Amino acid sequence: MKNSYNKTAFDTLTNAWADLILMPLLFIRMPILTKNLAPEEYGLWGLVFTTCSLSLTLTSLGLGSALSRFLPSNKSKENIQEGFYSVLIIKTLLSLFLSISFFVLSQIFISDFDNNSELVKITSLLILLTTIQPVYSRLLKIFRKIKTLSTLKIIEGYGLVILYASILLNGYGLIHLLYSYLLVKTGIIIFLIIYLWPKTGIKWPKFTLLKEYFSYGLPTLPSSISFWIVNLSDRYIIVYLLGASSLGIYSAAYVIGSIPHMVSSLINFIMLVALSELYDKGEIEKVKAHLRYSAKYYFGLTIPFIFGSIICSKELLRILSTEEISSNGWFIVPIIAIAYLFLGIYNLLNYILLITKKTKILAVVWIIAMPLNIILNILIIPYYGLIGAAITTALSYFIAMCVTAFFSLKELTFSIDIGFILKSVVSSSIMGVFLIMFQPIGLLQMLICIVLALVIYTISLIILRSFNKNEYDLAKNLFGKIISFK
Repeated sequence: MKNSYNKTAFDTLTNAWADLILMPLLFIRMPILTKNLAPEEYGLWGLVFTTCSLSLTLTSLGLGSALSRFLPSNKSKENIQEGFYSVLIIKTLLSLFLSISFFVLSQIFISDFDNNSELVKITSLLILLTTIQPVYSRLLKIFRKIKTLSTLKIIEGYGLVILYASILLNGYGLIHLLYSYLLVKTGIIIFLIIYLWPKTGIKWPKFTLLKEYFSYGLPTLPSSISFWIVNLSDRYIIVYLLGASSLGIYSAAYVIGSIPHMVSSLINFIMLVALSELYDKGEIEKVKAHLRYSAKYYFGLTIPFIFGSIICSKELLRILSTEEISSNGWFIVPIIAIAYLFLGIYNLLNYILLITKKTKILAVVWIIAMPLNIILNILIIPYYGLIGAAITTALSYFIAMCVTAFFSLKELTFSIDIGFILKSVVSSSIMGVFLIMFQPIGLLQMLICIVLALVIYTISLIILRSFNKNEYDLAKNLFGKIISFK
């Protein structure tokens, strides 16, 4: 376990260290936005980034995953240049086309953007920038430059919050916030171009690798689009049926409830790159070890969050947003948290299909889940409102998880530590009793309560002997490296 998981665990913890530093932003960014923007403006803020998320999906063509799947096994400069610039040029041209089309055809849907042409123009520019940056960031992951990537995330996160606060305190509004975001994204892209120049240089590619990349990546496009529809279409349905104010409430609650997705992204941060290299070398047992431990730690972090969200979501939303959002959105948080538990399991199983190049199956998963989600949203939201949207999301992710498990476990199986899951549930229950007894009110009490709850949960796991000696030794070694930043 030490030899197979050490490098991946170190990169994961380096990224986790950065995310830990970024964690206070959850308690800073949302109040800055929700307390200084009207619910309608906060809803439009979410709509802009939802639109950019859709464009990112449409321009992906599965090429980013193809880079992570094929480049780790052959990092010669010639191969890197050919693969990287082929993907960058194709994605840039496609995003440019989408950006121009969005702007030209804006009159069709400008009413959704509060009839604000400036908002549409900014969104058009963001479509282009949010497509280019991930290609460079992915190359940092392929080269395992995780310290650089983590440092960049911290600078971007806190830099944007400082800009947002300055802009709002000086009486400016939503448009100026988005322009500041544009400025920061442009600066980051310029830095990445300069930083990666020694490895990428400049070269017009022959596009010889695109056939292999498209063969691998294109089958993932229907699944990506379907996933986007399942994940974000409820926002459009809510704004159409219930209004921008309801979307603002839903978006704020969704941010808290989606923390398990952050956990999943954190644990699986470098997974495709690591698994691809191991699988191509024929080290199947090491692949299974990665999947086994990733599943264990994902359950270990997500289960206590679900317990905590059931008890504390109303007060946490009141602290981070407004009384209106808290009263009308707190019950959404635990439902979304459970939904993302299902999605996290799906993501883990998904890597089996990616490394075995069975990407066509991914389309089947979301072709099943997507129509069901849309139909249920249309039928349920008018009668059950926001809680109906949350339940349909959870149901869709559950179906995606089950279908993926059916196909992926035929390709490669790995063991799940059921005993650890039960111990996590017991420890979370003990933690939950503490939270119910404490009933934190206000930011200070909430922070103290969260820290104490985590301590109680961790001690309970240790008492129940949830970890073996190898895990303790590995953790000690890795945290030593992280702290020393070697």
